[in-house]
Amino acid sequence: MTEGQGMVNSSRYEYEVFLSFSGKDTRKGFTSFLYTSMIDAGIRVYKDDKELGKGENFGPELLRAISESKISIPIFSMGYASSTWCLKELVQMVKCQKIRGQKIMPIFYDVGPSEVRHQTKGYEKAFLSHENNKRYDEATICEWKAALKAVGELDGWDLQSIPNREEGEIAKTITQEVFNELKKAYLVVSNYLVNVDDHVDKIMEEIGAHTSETRIVGIHGMGGVGKTTIAKIIFNELSNKYDNCCFLSNIHETSKLKGIEYLQQQLICDILKVKWIDIRNIDEGIRIIKERLRNKKVLILLDDVEENDHMDALVGKRDWFSKGSKLIITTRRKDVLHKVDWRYELTGMDHHQSLQLFSKHAFRRDSPLDEYIHHTKRAIHIAGGLPIALEVIGSLLSRKNKEMWDATLNLLESVPHVEVQNKLKISYDALDYRQKHVFLDIACNFIGYRKDIVVIFWDASKLFPEATLEVLQNMSLIKIEEHNKLWMHDQLRDLGREIVREESKMKIEKQRCVWNPKEGLDLLKSDEMKKKVEALHLKFDDQHHFTYKDFKNLPNLTFLEVENFWHISPLDILSTNIFQKNSNLLPRLRWLSWHKIQPTFEITNFSMENVIILDLSESEITHYWKGWNHMKVIKNLKVLNLAHCQHLERTPKFSTHSNLEHLILSSCNSLIKIDGSIYQLKRLVLLDVSGCRSLQMLPETIGNLESLIELDISYTRIKELPDSIEKLKNLKIANMHNSGISKIHNAFWTMEKLEILKLIRRQIYGHVASLIRNYYYGHVEFGDCICENKSWRILRLSGVRIDALPRLPESLMELELEELRVDTFPDLSNLANLKELHLGFGPPNCDGKSDGLLEESIPQWIGNLSKLESLHLRFFRGLRRFERTASWTDLSLPPHPRRLPRLPSSLSSLHLRGRDSLCSMDLSNLRKLSSLEIFYSAVAEIEGLDCLKNLRVLGLESVGQLAMLPDLSKLNKLWSVQVTDCGNLVEIQGELPRFLANLTINFCNSLQEFPDLFSLMGTTYVCVNICNQKFEYTSEHKLLLRGFKQMQIPDLSNWNRLTILTVESCHNLVEIQGELPQSLETLKIEDSGSLQKLPDLSSLKGLRQVTIRRCGKLAVEEISRLCSEKSIKFVGEDDEEDEFVDEDDEEDEFVEEDDE
Repeated sequence: MTEGQGMVNSSRYEYEVFLSFSGKDTRKGFTSFLYTSMIDAGIRVYKDDKELGKGENFGPELLRAISESKISIPIFSMGYASSTWCLKELVQMVKCQKIRGQKIMPIFYDVGPSEVRHQTKGYEKAFLSHENNKRYDEATICEWKAALKAVGELDGWDLQSIPNREEGEIAKTITQEVFNELKKAYLVVSNYLVNVDDHVDKIMEEIGAHTSETRIVGIHGMGGVGKTTIAKIIFNELSNKYDNCCFLSNIHETSKLKGIEYLQQQLICDILKVKWIDIRNIDEGIRIIKERLRNKKVLILLDDVEENDHMDALVGKRDWFSKGSKLIITTRRKDVLHKVDWRYELTGMDHHQSLQLFSKHAFRRDSPLDEYIHHTKRAIHIAGGLPIALEVIGSLLSRKNKEMWDATLNLLESVPHVEVQNKLKISYDALDYRQKHVFLDIACNFIGYRKDIVVIFWDASKLFPEATLEVLQNMSLIKIEEHNKLWMHDQLRDLGREIVREESKMKIEKQRCVWNPKEGLDLLKSDEMKKKVEALHLKFDDQHHFTYKDFKNLPNLTFLEVENFWHISPLDILSTNIFQKNSNLLPRLRWLSWHKIQPTFEITNFSMENVIILDLSESEITHYWKGWNHMKVIKNLKVLNLAHCQHLERTPKFSTHSNLEHLILSSCNSLIKIDGSIYQLKRLVLLDVSGCRSLQMLPETIGNLESLIELDISYTRIKELPDSIEKLKNLKIANMHNSGISKIHNAFWTMEKLEILKLIRRQIYGHVASLIRNYYYGHVEFGDCICENKSWRILRLSGVRIDALPRLPESLMELELEELRVDTFPDLSNLANLKELHLGFGPPNCDGKSDGLLEESIPQWIGNLSKLESLHLRFFRGLRRFERTASWTDLSLPPHPRRLPRLPSSLSSLHLRGRDSLCSMDLSNLRKLSSLEIFYSAVAEIEGLDCLKNLRVLGLESVGQLAMLPDLSKLNKLWSVQVTDCGNLVEIQGELPRFLANLTINFCNSLQEFPDLFSLMGTTYVCVNICNQKFEYTSEHKLLLRGFKQMQIPDLSNWNRLTILTVESCHNLVEIQGELPQSLETLKIEDSGSLQKLPDLSSLKGLRQVTIRRCGKLAVEEISRLCSEKSIKFVGEDDEEDEFVDEDDEEDEFVEEDDE
């Protein structure tokens, strides 16, 4: 199966040929001959009287037919120019030629090219008639004439110049030439049509389809993600413009089987259009390509390039080909694309595309059957957006019953399908021993872990992790995500784990890694020696008891992660004989993570000498914990993680841990002192005390940490940094977000290696007016030498006053300055590398508002920042227009005029926060918009909302004048809708997208009409809270109904994953009709005094608990007796129960404490 073949149609062309003709002139004669000849040749032809009903108006259907044809053939006859229908078709053809590169091949039937080109003779009379008719304006007529002139100048078939013409024979000749044109460079892909125009459009824009530049673009990504298919689409769209095209497929395998010389030979023969050319070696092939193809304008697609040698031998330099050539490369290895002009990473399908592609294979339609919706969601989750997995799993489940679906999905949740596995394993097999070891480690143990910490672990094993991780990244096997964390696709994770299972011949005792905590407990129970086990994950409960011997059988364990339940002490699980004196338990242990331990557990007799990473996060240990003494034997400790140790008031002493590199103390809420011995940690690179809300100062000796790279004091009470920080010459990152710091230490401006500085003091405005009045703004004075720092990448300052702004370093990529006290917009035009810009003008006054900066428009230099993607402005009141169209993708605007200016069409994210000024907006040009959020606005109408086909997130809050939301059912990519406190909202028209993932409607008490909530069966979370009626369905498969009437509750039997049903305060509800789903485990009904009848509960095999309270008309005794017979727990008026917590009813109020 071609990689990702189901992603798109062959080249976004529905038809191959569109015929345009005057029916009265040629329909029954020449056009009929030509149409029949083409159909017989297997060409897909659009002939309007065949495709559109008689009398149908010229409209979108016909325009689409022209746009989705590869070649247009206008048949110019005497009456062609008299037909406005024909002229409109011709205009559309010319547009498609300019925009999409569509080919026009005209036939001059009984008129000459000159008559068409200059509109003479019969064509002149036709236009006089159009002009006299006055049905069409002058601009339209000029457009028709321009189209005739353009097409009249093209090469075509002049049938008048052919003597003794036989129309049937001519039709066959034309068909053959059209067939040859279509055959020229058409690459076949799947017939399963899933739109991925976003990918294609981005690459087409970068490849410069309409420019004369030579461009080389590379598409990279993991196996099966659809690189080849996307590349074929682009190749097919460009091929019309090139006489010299070549597609070299599966280069990696072909080069191994037949040699690179074979590929060179294929390239040369395709371009030169010869059958054979002898190439004796690679160097000769390079010479021939350079000499023979240098004057050829070529279109080349190299598929699955895996080595630099492939690139060097086939497309070594751009001057090997003529100007205007386009080269497309697909690869799993990003590093082979070092010579390309632009790289594009393909990461898989979004939810809507995944749903559509899977459904096409599983159900032969675009959406799943109603009864398979939940199963489909499971399958899509397993596939993780990987096209090949969606295709394989969909085909595997097609025409199967639900029982088979359940069994198959249960298997696939842990083991990838063999066809998917084989596709992905190609990359794994290309790795060397160390790279395979690290890949398997990540798959089994380290997804979501910080890279810099795991690197320390691998370093001790001589796995050269930095170089190895770079290889894995280049091969698209892993990513390093935000916050430096390791990520791997679920399908690759499952592949890695299956490899580990196969290597152990499915014996848990012989597995390198045991990642499943339940299997880990089973492993400990086994008496066998487990010499192969190197990594083990455990989660203890009070059902198990282990001895010294159980751990003694793990002599080669290097990684151990243990998690306790809060109420369980390790002493309740581990026998006292596990703590023998002079124990050598786990002698090779290097990484120990033991979470949630209690102060009574000391870990005193594990062999700790070789431990380099110790993670005791979320534990209840204190400064007096006896385990600190045992830790003194860990001479080579490099990472100590005590995050979320809530009872820790002081750190231990560090004098015996001089090799420590990472000290993590985040969210230790009781921590008030860091031991002064910290100055001895000369190798410390990370100090993280973020979230230590009781910590008010750092030790004076902090400057002795000469290796420190990252300092994080965010969310602490630290108000001032010691002067010794000026000695931190290696510091790169300083995060003081929401700390007590109000003034930036001057030392930061002179730190030559500093890259990131954040001081953001967020303030919550609103009902606590005293907080705003007392809010203290610090003051920033920039050092004169700041512009000389060439390392600086990120500068974020908020909650501190800035009166003057010096010239900032050109290296900056992200800049946030929220309280600028300036009279004019600052000139930041030198920041050519800037990608993200947040500017706020002036401080808020007592009501949280600001007079701000009043200017006519955004300065032109912002539009000239070519790399700028995200622009956020606050307290900038004079916005009326943009000076030029920019290529921003993210825009956040302050209160603005009554109507928005026209926004850049490149936007993918728009955030509007206004007051009473904005009344209307037109978003119809924002076709790429994926996120729209509007807060505190008086807008009454959002025009063009239903045109935003790429919209994924819609958020509306306190949009007080909005009365109606349009039909959103066609916004197929929309997955989250949140509407809050829109008091005048009366109606949500039409239906919501059926597979919405998140729907929240709160406090819109005027809402009278909204879609059927029970139809949103595929939704992960639904919450509607209106006028004491609440409907809530959560991802945990819990349904809450409050205040509903009988007519509003349909049959729930198809909700086959529902586990908890809560019915509250449904005072008018008489009966819950229909059946309840077999999956139901808990039924709770309260305060529904009219309720008289429930569905039959006796058939619910999974039911565990029934609660009935304050439902006077229900036969409670009968229900209680039934529960007793079925061993179901019954909870009545005075009984206690396991509470169903409605989190939305709990109000978490955050009040920022005053540091003063």
